Amino acid sequence: MKPELERQSPMGESWPMQMFERWTLHLGTLATGLSGLGYGWLRYYGHVQGDFGLEPHPLQALVQHLHVLAAPLLLFALGLTVRGHLGSKLRSQNRDGRRLGLGLAFLIAPMVMTGYLVQVATSPAWRLGFAWTHPLASLLFLGAYLGHGLRAWLKR
Repeated sequence: MKPELERQSPMGESWPMQMFERWTLHLGTLATGLSGLGYGWLRYYGHVQGDFGLEPHPLQALVQHLHVLAAPLLLFALGLTVRGHLGSKLRSQNRDGRRLGLGLAFLIAPMVMTGYLVQVATSPAWRLGFAWTHPLASLLFLGAYLGHGLRAWLKR
């Protein structure tokens, strides 16, 4: 069995994306995306009534830790994808899927940087800015990722 999946473009060019890269990216996006969505839901809507008023949901800290632990897998997979898939697609003449792909590429930096900066910012104003920018960039990334993948899947 071939270790990489090659697809032919309408112009006859091929751009390989190894199965390991593809599944690492899918798993990293799934784990980070689901844990991030879960954390956001618990953080803003999952309060429980305690003895002295509203308290954070008991699972909030666990889901946040899962999100922080899953993010390096996604970052690793994004590095593989930028090196291989994105680089070869930019060099090819094929423009198929390029708009969503470039949208994904441009969303990586704000998503990753604000994810780290929201954890280390000491100024409340900066932390609030990063806390708003990170989920916005991440939701846009997830939407573009789903659109890009669905488009490629439907084209096959």
